[in-house]
Formats: sequence, C-alpha cells, structure tokens
Amino acid sequence: MEYNARYQEIAIDIAHSIVMGEYREGEKIHGRSTLAGRYNVSPETIRRSIAILQTMGVVMVSQGVGITVVSKSMAEKFMRGFDQKAEIQVYFDELKKLMEQRRELDQKIDAHLTKIVNYTDRLASRWMDVAEIEVAKGSSAKGKTLSDLKLREKTGLTVVAVVRGGIEQFSPGAEFILDDGDILLAVGSEQGKEKLQEILR
Repeated sequence: MEYNARYQEIAIDIAHSIVMGEYREGEKIHGRSTLAGRYNVSPETIRRSIAILQTMGVVMVSQGVGITVVSKSMAEKFMRGFDQKAEIQVYFDELKKLMEQRRELDQKIDAHLTKIVNYTDRLASRWMDVAEIEVAKGSSAKGKTLSDLKLREKTGLTVVAVVRGGIEQFSPGAEFILDDGDILLAVGSEQGKEKLQEILR
C-alpha cells in the first residue's frame, strides 16, 4: 500500500501548480519531454502522472494539441483526495505497528502462561509426594519443637502440616511442640523421609 510513488508526487505537484495559478484553465502545459526533463524522470513516468490527472478531469490530452488544463476545481479535489489517502496510510502504518505490538504481547502472555502451567504441574507433583510420618509413642521427639529437632537441617524436608486429632494444622511454626500420635505431612526426598521416620521413632 504505497501512495507516494514518484509519478503520483509529480501529479500532485502539477495539480498544485494549477491551483496556485501557474497553469490556468484552457492553458497548455509543457510537453511530456519537457516535463520529464523538469522532474528528471522518464517520459513514461510523466505519462502515468498525466494519465492520473486526465482521469480525474484535471487536464485533457489531445493528439496534436498536447496537455491542456481543464479544471482548477478538479485539481483542488484531486489534492484533497490525495491528502485523505495519505492520512489513511498513516492510520494503516499505525495499525500495523499496533498489530505487531499485540503479537509481541500475545507471545509474552503465552510464555508466562506456559511457565505458570509448568510451575503448577511441578507443584502438584510435589504435593502428590507428600509423606505422612507419625510421631511414635514414646518417641524422643515428644515435647520437642520443630526447631529443637532441626528437621529441616537434618532431613532436608519441608513440614507443610501436622495432623493432630484429625485436624490439620498447616504451616506449623518452628516453635510447634510435637506430641505422641502427631502425623507430620512432609515433602522432600525419599532419603529425607527415611531420616524423619528415624527421628520420630
């Protein structure tokens, strides 16, 4: 979508000259060869420029007569139409930029959604590996806090909850005191779970 081709620019310039009175209605314009030299383009380019103006009713081309100005008002109308096309081009370019920005934004959104899905999958998988380890009767862990036992340091496990009397207490603090029959819900490696079982015996 291009509105500023050279032959169009020349057509606009000639129309502008007509509007400004350089060429008057009924007056002949220089021949194509002269115009080609004036604008430093090929005669074919001038032919296309004049064809546009003739189609718009700005000039008339007659065999043996040449190029004659027909209507100043049509020259004004042609220039207004070109300005509107140029304005449409601006909107088109802006729309193209916005669409590119939207594609980039969609790609970023897709990337973030993928990360969230992957994280959720890993988290769900992690919760599926939660171990339930009970504080045995007579365990040395009875009456001690999680901090006293240093479970995190010794096992590498994360105690996400403690079940006591059928009631789950999530995210127990470091000062939570264990009792016989407490069930620790812990997440971590199998080796860590085995160490926890030993501690809670």
